[in-house]
Amino acid sequence: MLELLRRLNETGPSDVGRVDALLRTSPPGRGRRDLPLLGDTETRTYGPLPVDPATLSPRELLRAASVRLAEDLLDTVETTPVPRPRRWRRRRPKVEPDQQRFPYRLVGSPWLTLPIREELERQGRLPGGKGFIVYVLGGPLDEVAAGAWKFRTFTNRVNPWNIWIRDAQWRGWLGPRADLPRIARWWADRVGKGRVEIVTDPALLPGLLGVDSVPGPWPISAEGNEIARVIGQVLSVRTDLETQRTLLVDQLRPRLEKLELLVPDAREVGVPAESFDWVETQARAQRDALVEAGYALHGDPDLLLPSGKATQGPDERRALALALSLMAGRS
Repeated sequence: MLELLRRLNETGPSDVGRVDALLRTSPPGRGRRDLPLLGDTETRTYGPLPVDPATLSPRELLRAASVRLAEDLLDTVETTPVPRPRRWRRRRPKVEPDQQRFPYRLVGSPWLTLPIREELERQGRLPGGKGFIVYVLGGPLDEVAAGAWKFRTFTNRVNPWNIWIRDAQWRGWLGPRADLPRIARWWADRVGKGRVEIVTDPALLPGLLGVDSVPGPWPISAEGNEIARVIGQVLSVRTDLETQRTLLVDQLRPRLEKLELLVPDAREVGVPAESFDWVETQARAQRDALVEAGYALHGDPDLLLPSGKATQGPDERRALALALSLMAGRS
């Protein structure tokens, strides 16, 4: 924690309370002690060797920072018991005119669809309605796969990106959130194929939904997702899953969005070169399956093929810089 404190002080003056809290924070990992410092004369026959704090990797420092940041988030949780809500007769929700003209369900990668669904609901456009159409929102499979991982960084435990994509290739499947034919088939079995439509171009969604525009994904970089991931690992053993998701999505995410513009050289999550050919093969198979199934298509089906816009994972040095800015309270 000493090296973390030194780097935090380099970013600007630190509050005394913040310094004390950081020094009291335990190292990441169950039952782990602080690493012994280089120059310590105590003789040891076991345990880690003494280290020079300045030589610790950004990854190790980020893990240390994640414990303090998780503690900060947990401090925002209400400690008083929540009273049981009274049972009131539920009113029928007000149905907007466009709700009747454009009844919908929007499914696909949650990283793409959740911001859109939230905005539609804020406008009174609730999903469902008589004869609703299921729109399966897709895109380049490398970006959809990255979105599946990014969503999990805020909602559950997940491996680092490079391990996640490697394991997906080993299994031969990118998982349910990146399998558009599976999603479409699930809905077709329930509402009929005629009410399931595939959207490969998000620019066409406003016209289909009867709105002026739709929001894009959360503006979080690969490094922001890595911060959420490591904090989530700490929270997963400190609280329940629902609280973890609420803290990461509602508390951490807005702070990260404010900081992204202040820390340069942000990266997008991308499929590494060694996995790109496999992802491209998966994308062609998904495209062909959707076309052969006969679903209505909005957009060019070739838009499901990988874009190759990004080929890297998070930069650990930038992730650490973001974490230090969070700890310094710059958001």
